[in-house]
Amino acid sequence: MKTLPTLREKKRYLAFEINSENSILRQDLVREISNSIISLFGDIGASQIRPALMSFEGRSGILRCAREKTVETRAGLACINNIRGIRVSIRVLGISGTIKGATEKFIQQSLIKESEPERR
Repeated sequence: MKTLPTLREKKRYLAFEINSENSILRQDLVREISNSIISLFGDIGASQIRPALMSFEGRSGILRCAREKTVETRAGLACINNIRGIRVSIRVLGISGTIKGATEKFIQQSLIKESEPERR
């Protein structure tokens, strides 16, 4: 039996971009996000945030979290500066209610901005 939409737990999707010296593997990123959130908020806080990496391709990705915990999730991402000895910086591009919205609004736009040459 399906859960009614009004009783379902709401989710938010954070589109993010990673700047790093080398490429990052998906499982290393998942481990580091999990460790960062657990170290900041403990096991109970991490279970309330419910982070899940939905997609990750090279430099950009989408992370799912609980609707009420987007600020905490951003803080957890901001604390990550090192993944397996590779210096990284994670920048949140935006927050959306759907994966499609996060992809179209933030990930596609960041790819377009990178491919356009600067005009002077």
